[in-house]
Amino acid sequence: MNKKLSHYLLIVLIAIIVIPNIASVISQRNNIMLPFVSVVNPNHNYPIGFFLADDGSTEDVCTASVINTANGNIGLTAAHCLLDENGNRYNLSLLSFSPGYDNGTNGPLGDIPVADIAMPNDFLINRFKYDYALARFEFNDPNGGNATLQDYTGALGWRFDIGNGEPTSVYGYPYSGNFEDCDNDGEHLCKWQGITEKREIFYAINNITTGEGLSGGPFISQYDTETNLGYVYALMRGYYSISNASVGSIWDENVFFDLLLQITP
Repeated sequence: MNKKLSHYLLIVLIAIIVIPNIASVISQRNNIMLPFVSVVNPNHNYPIGFFLADDGSTEDVCTASVINTANGNIGLTAAHCLLDENGNRYNLSLLSFSPGYDNGTNGPLGDIPVADIAMPNDFLINRFKYDYALARFEFNDPNGGNATLQDYTGALGWRFDIGNGEPTSVYGYPYSGNFEDCDNDGEHLCKWQGITEKREIFYAINNITTGEGLSGGPFISQYDTETNLGYVYALMRGYYSISNASVGSIWDENVFFDLLLQITP
């Protein structure tokens, strides 16, 4: 076979393998991705859950949430939730996610392993600006079919165009802090509602102290109490004492989609 023709065919073959994955991500590249209603049970969405790193001696608790993607098994959490106390990435085998966890009890799907994680390259340089990450969950349809995680849990939509003064709901599992009407014990899914303030690199919730366990909790715009869905636009990073505010990083759209490409097989 002609060498030039062989080289051309090789390029075409690579393109056939790679382009579908890239296309599935590019198709989502707009300012707004709509929420996804559970296919299995449209009246019962539970995309927010308990994200755990457990090495057998210590447990680090965070919050994660399923987001609407073409893959169907992708979630969001804070980047610092993926690192141990020495700043090293946790072994994936130590990580798990339980969507719908509440009152010390796993959600309907139990503990789901984590297949892969992706965080911004610049997170260690600027932890306030880039404290967000994606995780792909190793979900197997309990009914033996090909349904994805979001088919069961539903999924939050996501957007990059949220400005100042946004009515917002924040969910998570704080085991300290001053969330109202919350046990703050790390076992109950708690909710805060109010207005966020947009600053240079993060959204702020003034006069609220978030405890550990709430890290990675979604900032949700247009939250619908009937569907348990809305648009996530930031994730809880933690309490910033200088400003007396709890904060979530403002996402860089290019960085976000780069993470989505990394995490999508």
